[in-house]
Amino acid sequence: MAKKLSIGIIYYKTYRDYEDRLLLKYLRRKNLNIVYLPAEEQLDVNELKEKTKKCKLIYNDTTCQPILFESLELSKTLEELGKKVINSSHSFFYQEDKWMFYLKCLEHKIPTPRTYFIPKETRYYSKVIKEILKKHKLVLKDVFSDNATAVERVSNYQMFTARLKKILKKNPGAPVIAQEFIPNFKRSYRATLINHKLEQFVVKISKNWKQAGGIKEHFRTIKVNEKLKSLCERTSKALGLQICGLDLIFNNGKWYVIEINSCPGLNFINDDEKRLVSKIANFLYLECKK
Repeated sequence: MAKKLSIGIIYYKTYRDYEDRLLLKYLRRKNLNIVYLPAEEQLDVNELKEKTKKCKLIYNDTTCQPILFESLELSKTLEELGKKVINSSHSFFYQEDKWMFYLKCLEHKIPTPRTYFIPKETRYYSKVIKEILKKHKLVLKDVFSDNATAVERVSNYQMFTARLKKILKKNPGAPVIAQEFIPNFKRSYRATLINHKLEQFVVKISKNWKQAGGIKEHFRTIKVNEKLKSLCERTSKALGLQICGLDLIFNNGKWYVIEINSCPGLNFINDDEKRLVSKIANFLYLECKK
């Protein structure tokens, strides 16, 4: 009789949703032994080592949750103990830190809006910023912002200083970047990738330029050509996220990758949600067998 494989699942008891429960259901169907690792529970390192000793793989299913840093520490601890974690804690830098994301895109020649690092004390940089604003509008972002909670568009220096203060008031500890504003005509796109392979491509139509969660949107799937498919898959590999969602915009015949998310929402298209969760479960099962 074949030995039953084990997989560790990092999750939050507080924030489990339909997709989380569905994933566990599909993993159990694969006859996997699930080791539950709730991030809210304090664990001694030796206890954690003992609990996960039979796990071939750990899946962090939490990194879009409000208290993600606890789960990140848990991922790093398990990696120190020699476990493979999907997605790795290293990839977190390119998901959560928008400046590091930009640098990685430059390194791999991934098209993304030109981005500037903005020190909080800007009096010595006002001349440079004014010159930039003569050429194009800018979008100011807290580098850790989520759902556009600290995102502002500016078109002149007076707006720049006022909205920079607004962002810093929301999160005084976070660095700020400025991205070249590229009109998206209130449309953005989400690519969902599993094992670095494009599985779904959705257009998001909104009434707001920010295209953020919580703003009423409409979704529909669209077909992509090989060039766009290759761009999405190349980005996933370059940033090291095997399971991810990419946010893109399209302007003047060119695609731009805007952000990457390690726990992508799978419910943009309700009828396709179960297929995507099943794909993730199958991918994790195959990784456990390696």
